[in-house]
Amino acid sequence: MKMNYSIAERNRVVEGHLWCIDAVMAANPKAVRRTRMEREDLYQQLALRLVQAVDRFDPSKAELKTYLFSELKTELLSCGMTHGRPAILELDLGNIIPFETVRRNCLGIA
Repeated sequence: MKMNYSIAERNRVVEGHLWCIDAVMAANPKAVRRTRMEREDLYQQLALRLVQAVDRFDPSKAELKTYLFSELKTELLSCGMTHGRPAILELDLGNIIPFETVRRNCLGIA
């Protein structure tokens, strides 16, 4: 069942999770570059998606942070679309960080 936050509650949740935007951008530098957007503009675009994601969040389907990260990553990749084609993500095999490590760091799990 979807959360029915008041605007004030929603804003508190969004403000408490703005760090997720920085985490997604830091974890995906090549996708950030492929957007060819100014950093501030991209941040604002992701912030809008964060607000929308909090509005649509259904706790019976996922944990909040997991859902927010998924939504923000999707938005980041869609910002990199050019001429109807998805951005091509290049892998730097020397700098792969396991997802579980990123997730634990972002969630503050020891």
